[in-house]
Amino acid sequence: MMLKGILHLFLTKIIGRLANSKIWIIKSFLIKAFIYLYKPNLEESLFSDNVSFPTYNSFFTRTLKKEVRPIEKSISSIISPVDGEIIDFGHLTEGNLIQAKKYNYPLHELIGDYSKKLNYSNSYFITIYLAPTDYHRIHCPYEGKIISTQHLGKNLFSVNQRSQEKIPNLYIKNERAVMKIENNYLSYFLISVGASIVGSVVPFWFQEAHNSRKKLIHEWNKGPKDNQKAILKGQEIAHFKMGSTVILLFEDASRLDLNSLTDNKSVKFGSKLIELRNLN
Repeated sequence: MMLKGILHLFLTKIIGRLANSKIWIIKSFLIKAFIYLYKPNLEESLFSDNVSFPTYNSFFTRTLKKEVRPIEKSISSIISPVDGEIIDFGHLTEGNLIQAKKYNYPLHELIGDYSKKLNYSNSYFITIYLAPTDYHRIHCPYEGKIISTQHLGKNLFSVNQRSQEKIPNLYIKNERAVMKIENNYLSYFLISVGASIVGSVVPFWFQEAHNSRKKLIHEWNKGPKDNQKAILKGQEIAHFKMGSTVILLFEDASRLDLNSLTDNKSVKFGSKLIELRNLN
C-alpha cells in the first residue's frame, strides 16, 4: 500500500507538470490526443485552435461562448451548475446519500463538521457526473451568499461509472471542496469532487497561475473575501482541472418541485434543473 501511494504521488506530480507545460510540442500533443480520443464540441468554445491555449490545462478548462449556455433567469428556477449527467438523486435516508443506486455513504463524512448543524430529515441531494468531454467550469445554481467553504479528502480515484459501481464511499474518499450558500428562500451545499490523478478544484477568487495543491487547500479553507461572498445565479464559482462530479445538497426539500428529475438525464449549465415553489 505504501508503494502504491508513493507511485500515485509520483504520477500526480509528473502528470500535473505535463498538463501545465507551456512547451509547444507537449501541450499540442496532449490537446490533439484528447480531441482524437474524446471528440469534444469545440464549436462552443471561446477559442477552438491549439495555439490559443498555452497549456493542456487551459484547454481542458476552456471557457464557452456566452450565447451557447443561456441562463434561465426566472426567480423560481434553480439552474444546473455544470454540464453533465444526473446519476443519483433522492432524500437522505438516516443521514446517508446513495452512490450508484447501491452504496450508502454518510453525510457527516461528505461535508464534515457542517453536518452537525444540519437538520437532514427533509434534505435532498442531486449528483451530476461530468464526462471528460464536458465543460468543466462550475457555476452558481441559485443566487445567495457564500457562508463557508472547506477542503476535505485526499484521494483522487476516477469517478466514472465503473468506479462508482466498484468503489464504496467513493465521494468521501476523494478530494472535494464544500461550499455552503444561503439566501431568503433556501440553504444548500455545492460539493465539487475531484477525480483522476490531477483533480484539483480551483475557486473563483484564487487567480494565481501556479496553484499547487497546498495553496488550493489553503484557499478553500480560508474562503473568499467579504466583498466576494455575494454571488449571482450563473456566476462562475470554480473549475475542475480534471474530473469530475458535483453534488448539490438542499437542506430543506419542502420548497423544491422535484418532478423534472430523471435518472441519466443530461443537463447543461444554465438550464433549469429544478423549480422552487411557495416563494411568497
